[in-house]
Amino acid sequence: MLFAFRNASTPTEYIVFTLFLLVAVVVALVLHELAHGLVAKWNGDNTAKYEGRLTLNPLKHFDPIGLIMMLTVGFGYAKPVPVNPYNFKHYRRGLFTVAIAGICMNLILAFFSALMYDLMFLGYINTEIVGFSYMMQFFDISMSINLAFAFFNLLPIFPLDGFRIVETFTRRGNAFCRFMRTNGRYILWGLVGLSLIVQMAFRYAPSLPYWFRYFDVLGTYIEFFADKVMWLFVNFWALMMPPVRDMLWLVGL
Repeated sequence: MLFAFRNASTPTEYIVFTLFLLVAVVVALVLHELAHGLVAKWNGDNTAKYEGRLTLNPLKHFDPIGLIMMLTVGFGYAKPVPVNPYNFKHYRRGLFTVAIAGICMNLILAFFSALMYDLMFLGYINTEIVGFSYMMQFFDISMSINLAFAFFNLLPIFPLDGFRIVETFTRRGNAFCRFMRTNGRYILWGLVGLSLIVQMAFRYAPSLPYWFRYFDVLGTYIEFFADKVMWLFVNFWALMMPPVRDMLWLVGL
């Protein structure tokens, strides 16, 4: 919602950007959780299947607070897919692949959103199509949302996927894991709360010095890595396909 508020110059654009944001968030959250469930099933655990979570129905996957976070601060979470690791054929391999599955799904979605963005930007899709500029904005938003979701979930804080990945490579009873299981939620809420405070401070006091934004540790981390990976994805596809005008010049048109 804040994205739409900042970037829309007319009421129509605000509505369009809000709808795009909702669609991008729904796709990112649903496919993230579906990836967890499918990979768990491939590893021998059918818990997600029996509880009706192997579905594209967004109502099955949404966590109200996580959704509000995605729409306001740009990062959040969905209702975790139920997994019983004791059903895995190979315990640690199952833990790792299930934990990384959602993050990989978001990176894949961002990667192909970059492809669609470049196809439009480089002229492979007719610019006279109705809503062309809005379509470009949608794929830009999709890249941002999916990368933000991926890097947020990579944090090694319970109950995020990054914590599950760390847990895969540590012994049971590890001190760090015990600490995170006890305090991880409080640390996470503290970081999110700090992010909201900094964002609201800049909204109502825009003259604050630039360095003040670095107090938003979570937002700074996500913005830094998401921007770098977005640049990488966009430039990868740009290298794969020259602009249409260059292709026409090469064939003498």
